[in-house]
Amino acid sequence: MSLETGILGYLKMRSMSGYDLKKIFNYSANFFWPADQAQIYKALAKLVKEGLVELPKQAQGKTVDRKVYTITEKGGKALHDWIANPNESDFISRLPFIMQLFYSGSLSKEEQLAFLDEQLRINNEFVQRIKENYSENGDVFAEIAGLPEGDRRLESATYACRWGILRGETYAKLLEEIKEDILSK
Repeated sequence: MSLETGILGYLKMRSMSGYDLKKIFNYSANFFWPADQAQIYKALAKLVKEGLVELPKQAQGKTVDRKVYTITEKGGKALHDWIANPNESDFISRLPFIMQLFYSGSLSKEEQLAFLDEQLRINNEFVQRIKENYSENGDVFAEIAGLPEGDRRLESATYACRWGILRGETYAKLLEEIKEDILSK
């Protein structure tokens, strides 16, 4: 997946400005695919150049005209094809924590336990933020996305939140097990 694919997904819900896209990322995908404003505008320019997104109109803003982007038929097909054809590389991620864990045996026992405690703290705070974001901003996401209640896309967005929570809870359990293993030796 790329940021461009995520943008196509949001634009499939409704046409949006770059500002709207940043806002909706913050309320939904930020815990698994963070993006800053500059990255979003760079990706939009690429999508327009590739014909996956168009800029058909300028919406009157409070101070300046807003550029409102719309997904094209070609962009909709690209998004559909990507969603409908998962592959093994979708499950491979570069997680610095895993690389740190892999080499953590080079630390002293005390340093390794401190590393695991810090990872556990960070992980638990992250899971709490996902839970809070989900409970506080679910309605905001639906409003920004312009999706009616009962839309299946709202439901599938909650699956991503559930995945994030489950992943974090599973990490926490594993970290506790690793700590117990280290302490037992």
